[in-house]
Amino acid sequence: MKIFIVAALALVAAADRPQSSYRPRPAYSAPTYSAPTYSASTYTAQPSYKPIAILEEKNVHPGDGSYNFHFSTENGIYRSESGVPLPGYGKNAYGQPEGSYRQEGSWSYSDGYGNPVKVTFVADKNGYQPSSDILPTPVPTQYPTPAVDPAYVEPQPAYQPAYVEPQSAYQPAYQPAYN
Repeated sequence: MKIFIVAALALVAAADRPQSSYRPRPAYSAPTYSAPTYSASTYTAQPSYKPIAILEEKNVHPGDGSYNFHFSTENGIYRSESGVPLPGYGKNAYGQPEGSYRQEGSWSYSDGYGNPVKVTFVADKNGYQPSSDILPTPVPTQYPTPAVDPAYVEPQPAYQPAYVEPQSAYQPAYQPAYN
């Protein structure tokens, strides 16, 4: 009877097991990723400063070569200039301007500390000549500049022409002889 009980238990244990050893592999689906989307943002250039308004602007060119202009802005900048051609001004054979102008003008603004700065100038045959309180000036010294004797210049020998041998008065001329 013990054998019968052991056999029955073996049958019950065998019946509980699946009939086939085949089990399908687990099915995995490939991962799906969504592509990143980029949207171009619209860019409009904005100045990094507030634009300065021009309060007044004038340009005059009468046609005779002279000119005059000036402008001023709301932040206190002012510029003015006029020019007149000097005698001899014109165009050369290639159509290029020749000669010079006499120009004068000024500009002014406020420096970083709020102090007004003004520069006036004249430009003519003597060059550009600005004048202003902001331009550097020579430092005054308490000692006068010493007088300096001029440098020694060695005297040059007097000109003496090279010796020329005197010409003799007799100069034979070629005289062909015919036979």
